[in-house]
Amino acid sequence: MSYLRVMVRPARSARAIYAGTTWHSPPEKIQTTPATRNFSMDSTVTSLWTSISQSTPVAYVQQSLITIHDFTGLPWWASIILSTVLMRSFVTLPLAIYQNKIVARLEKISLEMPDIVKELKLETAYAIKKFNWTEQEARITYNRSLKKQWDKLVIRENCHPAKTMIVLWGQIPLWVMMSVSFRNMVHMLPDPGSIEAQITFTELTLGGFGWIPNLTEVDHSLILPVAMGLINLAIIEMQNAARTRESSKLQRIFTNVFRGLSILMVPVAATVPSCLSLYWVTSSAYGLCQNLILMSPRVKRLVGVPQVPSELANPYQHVRQKFAQRGNALLSKVGLNSK
Repeated sequence: MSYLRVMVRPARSARAIYAGTTWHSPPEKIQTTPATRNFSMDSTVTSLWTSISQSTPVAYVQQSLITIHDFTGLPWWASIILSTVLMRSFVTLPLAIYQNKIVARLEKISLEMPDIVKELKLETAYAIKKFNWTEQEARITYNRSLKKQWDKLVIRENCHPAKTMIVLWGQIPLWVMMSVSFRNMVHMLPDPGSIEAQITFTELTLGGFGWIPNLTEVDHSLILPVAMGLINLAIIEMQNAARTRESSKLQRIFTNVFRGLSILMVPVAATVPSCLSLYWVTSSAYGLCQNLILMSPRVKRLVGVPQVPSELANPYQHVRQKFAQRGNALLSKVGLNSK
């Protein structure tokens, strides 16, 4: 018996297959459009701002501002200045001192690297002859050993390069939380119906000074916004003038970016309540004073910043000379253009 004969059936003819078959027209294709999600930029920004406004850190900062005002009994304009000074003194000033220490330690360990590089080059040249290394093998081993030695020095001095940005890590969150807190008080958030929020709002409307008696309104005179822009530009130019080495391309790019941001913040400050502008001006003024004070070698020794070769003996005179040189260069350009 053949299994092939049993399993294979004779094929039916096409006519037999089609006979008696009822044909139906194929179903029409239903045109469907894919569902799309429409994202609104306004709703996204509003949702993000609401989540920040109602966050726990902002609530603590906002309550701290109200507590300082109630405890001191000062008008709100003076309370804003005092709160800003206290917040920056307890947060950003210690971070700025620590950052100066990290920068000094990095410079000190960089002075040890030339001897290490010289020794590694000799060892690499010896290994090439002894072990018949190729140029690529020698370069890979040399770079790996050099990085290992640098990492050892960084660990020894506890001065990771990422710590040179520690002031920004502390200052930016503080700036955001303080700004959102003042905005909440102006808009009586997070609970507009509470008596405390209404009292705070009323006190802000009466707690101004001079040309801004109402701190919930914008500064129509533009004194505070322009002052903030000028102070921020002064900080940038002072830091740039205090450098003893030629600025790198990346440093010049960052300097120009911060200059642009300082100018762009002026119209922004002109559209926010004056209590917020007052906080921004006070914070910038504190930053300027902080940078000036920490430039002093005597202050650096007092707070424990080690002395390094690049430190200026007379930093204020150096900055003044830099400003004078730039001023003379600018005047000469104007004179040439006028001709």
